[in-house]
Amino acid sequence: MTIDSIAVATSVKVVASTAIGEPDGFDERWAAWQARGAAHDRAFRRKLAFATPIVILVAAVLLFALPGR
Repeated sequence: MTIDSIAVATSVKVVASTAIGEPDGFDERWAAWQARGAAHDRAFRRKLAFATPIVILVAAVLLFALPGR
């Protein structure tokens, strides 16, 4: 019975950091921070693009209906 194995190439830093539990460096944390910020920005813009026409429509209806009609 033979077992086929696939060799996986990893860098020494990755192996060392996972073995020791060393925290990521500044550049990795900064890139993750920027990615989270970009994701939040995209989600906020998507919600804003959906809500803005609704708010404008409600304001237009109120301005049309309230002044005495």
